[in-house]
Amino acid sequence: MFKRHTIFSLIFFMILILNLLVQSTFFEGYAILIKPLICISLAFYLYKESNMKAGFNRLVFAGLLFSLMGDILLLYAASDVYFFLYGLVSFLIAHILYSSAFFRDFKNNPQESKYYGHLMLFFMGVFSMSYYSWIRDYLNDFRIPVLAYIFVISIMAILAGYRYRRVNLLSFRLVCFGAVFFVISDSALAFNKFVQPYSFAGILIMSTYMIAQYMITIGTIERKVVGKTHSDK
Repeated sequence: MFKRHTIFSLIFFMILILNLLVQSTFFEGYAILIKPLICISLAFYLYKESNMKAGFNRLVFAGLLFSLMGDILLLYAASDVYFFLYGLVSFLIAHILYSSAFFRDFKNNPQESKYYGHLMLFFMGVFSMSYYSWIRDYLNDFRIPVLAYIFVISIMAILAGYRYRRVNLLSFRLVCFGAVFFVISDSALAFNKFVQPYSFAGILIMSTYMIAQYMITIGTIERKVVGKTHSDK
């Protein structure tokens, strides 16, 4: 599979390295130039390599654009708390778009196996409630926005699980693991932002975030619907 994406994967790996470098003080001034390359490159590659007439692909493409907006807004979060809030909303919309895409696959064949969907439902239910209970006292005015965000990203991960046996196994695995990496990245960001800053936060947050977006994008390109009962428009 990755032979098809070798050139782009190498380019994206370089973008990943550059984004990890800007976590250091010496390179941080270049973040505004480098960070947007994440979603710009993925959106361009998705547009180039997939059928944009498919509703699933258009939703993921739109999610990447809102993620791009969120990336840019979060660059200025340290100077104004509203930039963080607006960035949060941008990613909230991105997750809603991803969730809508994943739900399209579920409704194509709702009677198929729900094993991994139920497993993800259990895991995300326990994790999200436990994590929010843990950080709640640190959130102050952000309690409701963060609760809404946790709910939406949990739904996104759960719906990724419900794609099992409704699409080819490669696409399912890539998207599902991408959703899990997204949860890890945002959990690390929330801990660093609200609970306790830590030295390797930038590297952990950015590496897991970029892996998440890459896997969701490649999973979208590699997607083949199994047992489709109606047109994916």
